[in-house]
Amino acid sequence: MKKAIDTILTDINNVFVKGDSNKVEQARMFLLLALPVMSLLYIFGQFPIY
Repeated sequence: MKKAIDTILTDINNVFVKGDSNKVEQARMFLLLALPVMSLLYIFGQFPIY
C-alpha cells in the first residue's frame, strides 16, 4: 500500500510540479482526476451537452 501511495505522489509531482512526465504518469493522473469528477457529474447533475 505504501508503494502505491508513493507512486501516486511521485506521479503528481512529475505531472503538476515539475512538468516532466511520461505518458503512463499522465494517464494515471487523468484517471485519478477524471473518474471522481465524472462520477459526481453523473450522480448530481448531467454531463455537458454539446
